[in-house]
Amino acid sequence: MPKPALLLAALPLLLAACAAPTAAEPSQPAATPHGYVAGAQENPEPQTGLLTVDSATGEARLLSLLTGVTSDAGPFGKVDALHQDGRYALVTTPEHVEVFDTGAWTVDHGDHAHYYSSEPRTVGTIEVPDPGSIAGDGKDLAVFSDTGGYAAVFRHKDLDAGSIDEAFRITTSAHRGMVVPYEGHFIASVAAEGSAVASGVEVRDDANATVLARQDCQDPAASATTRVGVVLACADAGLLITEEDGTFAAERIPYPAANAGVPEATSLEHRAGSNELAGPAGDAGVWHLDVSARTWTLLPTPARTVAASAVGDTRRVLALGVDGVLRTLDPRTGAVTAEAPLLAPLTGSEPAVPALRVDASRAYLSDPAGSRVLELDYADELRAARTFDVPAADLVLETGL
Repeated sequence: MPKPALLLAALPLLLAACAAPTAAEPSQPAATPHGYVAGAQENPEPQTGLLTVDSATGEARLLSLLTGVTSDAGPFGKVDALHQDGRYALVTTPEHVEVFDTGAWTVDHGDHAHYYSSEPRTVGTIEVPDPGSIAGDGKDLAVFSDTGGYAAVFRHKDLDAGSIDEAFRITTSAHRGMVVPYEGHFIASVAAEGSAVASGVEVRDDANATVLARQDCQDPAASATTRVGVVLACADAGLLITEEDGTFAAERIPYPAANAGVPEATSLEHRAGSNELAGPAGDAGVWHLDVSARTWTLLPTPARTVAASAVGDTRRVLALGVDGVLRTLDPRTGAVTAEAPLLAPLTGSEPAVPALRVDASRAYLSDPAGSRVLELDYADELRAARTFDVPAADLVLETGL
């Protein structure tokens, strides 16, 4: 038989050999899809929403920005503060910290992101005496006890499973302090013996061992995580903590000498994932920090600023004045490029200070006195795109980011 005919005759045998595995060779289970999270649904777009809280009663509502549907998310009782870490809202009451799963979150992989949703639920209670600062990086959550002088650390993977078990502690001393998770380690404020105010920070590992020795940072008031590293708002400068190949370093970012006497920033707000920060500068205006360039810039405003945030596009800083006017400032020139009178003038007797949250395309300005939240298109001269009337807007978070 010619060779081509032999090949054709053998073909059925070859195809049979490549067929489904026999009982002696069981098939392999399918690989876990990239980005899979047990119990969650993956979505093609961010599942953003607003969590609004009445600070006096703890009544809370969760509003979907995609569907407009609202649901109850409380009550929590009297609420002192509201913090966000990924999918979780941490609700500080006079007695403890309630962990609420908002049911929406984003996982950023650098070159792409995954968007998840699940049923919102209350996970449970964190019992830490005198909880002060709360900070997280989406993997670890640290709740600092001012009187205990330690931070209780909780793993997100445990919270995801519905368990509130303290993993370990980062211990310092009793003071008004903070512990900030960063790259599997913890930036911990430290105080001189007997002092109630921090004078520096150290980087610790999960065994509480110091991996970066004390760096000067007087009375840190806030922290912010950027793509460059973590920035602390110290009383006399910014302090940038960075990590590369497991090695941590610190760099002070001093305020300009020309602006001596201007109050330092005590809050650092920004669009998540950006490298620009902003915070009120007393009666002088707004501080803008370009973390990549390691430079502070003072942006004067016509009225004292009560809330500010950086959009992170090198062109916009948003600032709300006591006159109720929201302004867009150009951090390169200091010019006011847009302004909108959105709230009634603030007298200081309001139930809470308005909050300003910024995402990739919108800003959300709370109006506690008017029990509403304004959705603003900051790329279109602060146009009010939507207004959400809510039972209370004392405390507001944008969820799903």
